[in-house]
Amino acid sequence: MKIYLINIGCKVNFADLSHLKTLLIEENYFIANAIEDADVVLVNTCVVTNSAAAECRQRIRKIKKNFPNIFVGVLGCYAQLSPNEIIENTGADVVFGINEKFKIPKILHKILMNKQQNMRNFKNSICHTALDAVSLAGMPCQARHNRSVINRIFRGSYIFVSDNQNCVFDVSMSADMEARKRGFLKLQDGCDYKCSYCVVPFVRGRSRSIAFKKIPEQINKLISAGYKEIVVSGINLSDYKYDDKSFMDLIKMLANPDKHFISNDIRFRISSIEPQIIDEKLIEIIADSKYICPHFHIPLQSGCDEILKKMNRKYNTKQFRKTIELINKYLPKAFIGLDVISGFPTETDADFMETKDFILSLNISKLHCFTYSKRQGTIAATMKQVPKQIKKARTNELIELSKNKQINFNKKNIGNTLLLLPEKYDAVNKIACGHTENYLEINIKTDKKLENNFHKIIVSEIIDDKMFGKLDL
Repeated sequence: MKIYLINIGCKVNFADLSHLKTLLIEENYFIANAIEDADVVLVNTCVVTNSAAAECRQRIRKIKKNFPNIFVGVLGCYAQLSPNEIIENTGADVVFGINEKFKIPKILHKILMNKQQNMRNFKNSICHTALDAVSLAGMPCQARHNRSVINRIFRGSYIFVSDNQNCVFDVSMSADMEARKRGFLKLQDGCDYKCSYCVVPFVRGRSRSIAFKKIPEQINKLISAGYKEIVVSGINLSDYKYDDKSFMDLIKMLANPDKHFISNDIRFRISSIEPQIIDEKLIEIIADSKYICPHFHIPLQSGCDEILKKMNRKYNTKQFRKTIELINKYLPKAFIGLDVISGFPTETDADFMETKDFILSLNISKLHCFTYSKRQGTIAATMKQVPKQIKKARTNELIELSKNKQINFNKKNIGNTLLLLPEKYDAVNKIACGHTENYLEINIKTDKKLENNFHKIIVSEIIDDKMFGKLDL
């Protein structure tokens, strides 16, 4: 049986789907390189915004329309939150919850044995197999808020979504050399924060982490697979904790590969850090280590203190400014990207201008701009909503602000000597492309593909918004 995998969403989603791919291969399934060659398509979904959920529905509907004989399974955050909605709006054949996604290979085993039967028996086989798998795992049958039951049929399709209140931590990583040059490793999942706009805690469950002593084993697997850069990720990675170990202990481990890993020919990139946990000690450790990339992805969300309170964030703008100034002080070449939400409920023009002025005053590199998306079941959904056209206009303003910040950051790096990890090679134009430690995408003119290693380069120029560099031989 050939399976085609589609990922929509964050780095954690990517790591989860990569791990599922590994499990499928271990069970002797074939991974299709093209959807038209597949018997089954599995779509890993995101639900952080309405647009993300809409993209998932659109992709699934398109598959069902263009390939009516392909069996479509849906997993991920959207699947956990709204299984009925997915089936009703897309015609997907089966939906798997957060706890069930890594049981999919066992479920598909029975499908293989019944592949000569008609579609009705095909679906029944899935239902019974899923029930067996869930029963063996001791999973509860009732889903969160009584939304679904594992053995329930809905509109001819099947829903296997269990309660996420007792989730265990599942290690996920991308250990696939065909996928990317950077490896992704999930060390934490779930979230205990109560941000008023966010549904992630509803779908991912409570915060949980990998055992600290198991981290070297997972990193060594990626090193053995040939990865030179590992992106350490989590739903709320800053909340990493296991027994008496914390995020600070994790950073100390990554900063000293000679003590923990099979090779020090490696660098680590941290996916996201909450601002309130960044202190001078943490920055000093990162600044003193050549193994942790000077790259920070920090959620600001708003530059207005009143809105931050309503969002139930854990900091104010004064504290946030100190965080950015600390990074600027110890790591002046660091890339700093901020998440910002525009059009949060009750946000006035004055509130938005506070956010814009605050961002303008910070020495940062880029914004990740999000238009507020109303999510049912959250506190923010009950607040006075900002009109759609105003939200969109504010987002566009922030996007322009971000472009200017990115241009300035790029210009500041001209003449700098950095380390490039090549990711792709254009043999026609003879250009290698990759990222530096501070997340600049650099193009190198070269007659041959660069080796999968760190190359010292000098950033030389910007042509048509693309950055170019030269090998420092």
